[in-house]
Amino acid sequence: MPGNEKEITKFLVLNKSRLSLGQLGIVNSVGVPNLSKEGCLEINNVGDVEKCLSTEDSRKKADIYINNHGVSIKQTGSSFLYNRLQRANILEVFTLLGFSNPESILQRLDKEVSDFHRGNLKRRNRSWQDFFNEGDFKALVKFLMVQGSPNVGFSSHPAEFVLEAPASNPSEANINVFTFDEYFEEYKNKIKIAIRRQWVGQDSKSEHGRAVGLAEKKENAPWVFNETVGTPRSGWIRGFPASEIKTVYFLMLEKER
Repeated sequence: MPGNEKEITKFLVLNKSRLSLGQLGIVNSVGVPNLSKEGCLEINNVGDVEKCLSTEDSRKKADIYINNHGVSIKQTGSSFLYNRLQRANILEVFTLLGFSNPESILQRLDKEVSDFHRGNLKRRNRSWQDFFNEGDFKALVKFLMVQGSPNVGFSSHPAEFVLEAPASNPSEANINVFTFDEYFEEYKNKIKIAIRRQWVGQDSKSEHGRAVGLAEKKENAPWVFNETVGTPRSGWIRGFPASEIKTVYFLMLEKER
């Protein structure tokens, strides 16, 4: 889900040597992760940004490097901190992070997704305090934001800092740099567990494909329903059999405004 990464990176490249960003100091170098190994590839002009910057690759958590420090770029205001956490990965992630009761947490999440599907919840954004203690939730957000991803594990390109900037018109005055601990402390009461759905049969090749992939994994079965709840904005694939439509759920981490 691309955000403001490319615009911010272009701004940084254009303003090297005269832009100061808090804990990162004067911006002397800007680079992108070298996905074939550790380290980065330096960007020297704006044209390189479009060619070299990947915004979706799960192998890296640093969007860019500034002065050789890995940096995750996040948007000011409402934004998603992690996209599409599927049920099939949850126990593995909780175990990797050393949670003491992963099965119990998953059972509570199962109930929440089921209640939402059946219309028993008023809001799809849920309080993390209903499922996690603060230490566990902080560890989860840290892993998903700056350390790794469920299908890869810990990344060889983690982020040391979080750079927050508006969606457009960045400037030295409206860019903030945080360590993860600072970012979490600043926004922990605005971070929500967001229940989202998509459909097998919706008229979007990418979204239909993702839904099919989720529905095929047996570990996701408790979050896959044959009943159709809601309607995709794109509508339904013409001629798609109604009996094969499925409503599929996943979780997002969303920072509310």
